[in-house]
Amino acid sequence: MLFIKRLIVFILMFVLGVLMVKYRERIVRMIGKSDLAEKYLGIGGTYTMWIFIGVIVMFVGAMILLGKCSYAGF
Repeated sequence: MLFIKRLIVFILMFVLGVLMVKYRERIVRMIGKSDLAEKYLGIGGTYTMWIFIGVIVMFVGAMILLGKCSYAGF
């Protein structure tokens, strides 16, 4: 049963990460540009920031699936 929960969390986080990467332009249009990301990541840094966040979400989902990372639900 625990594996099923981890699998569901992984699938949800993976889909969320993919959507963040795919629709980063729409996210930036809705939320706006980040001055901090533009300063440290250069021109277009906000879009790069959303790619990083999406990949990190997918990575954390994989870590939860493998049991290397836990959160309050497990």
